[in-house]
Amino acid sequence: MTVQERITDGRTITETDIVLFSYFTGDWTYLHTDREMAQNSIFGERVAHGYLTLSVSLGLMIRAGAIDTDVFMALKSIERVSFLKPVKIGDTLTVSYSAERRGSKSGSVVVTLSAKTFNQRKERVMEFVTVHIEKKR
Repeated sequence: MTVQERITDGRTITETDIVLFSYFTGDWTYLHTDREMAQNSIFGERVAHGYLTLSVSLGLMIRAGAIDTDVFMALKSIERVSFLKPVKIGDTLTVSYSAERRGSKSGSVVVTLSAKTFNQRKERVMEFVTVHIEKKR
């Protein structure tokens, strides 16, 4: 059964997000952290890490209730991740997603979430699919 498409609230990417993500991951690539060098890149300015964009998107989906933390058991996979456009400091992201739930032999529920992340200009910046397991209600 497919649930209708839903849209999350927005969240603006800040310079602090990028610095903290660099700190936690150890990824200090100039595209994210060096304003002068990033100006000469194909993006013309610093951009968020792709995995930062993915992490924020997943957080927005959790906050919207796409992933019910009361019954969540395990993340199985993140699939078909495509980074389509750069996310820049000051961009506000929202996620459009739909869910498909199906029972498993073990009695748990397998949930497939298909998601698209957009910036404030309604440009699709990323898309991905997640699969996780929930306890049966």
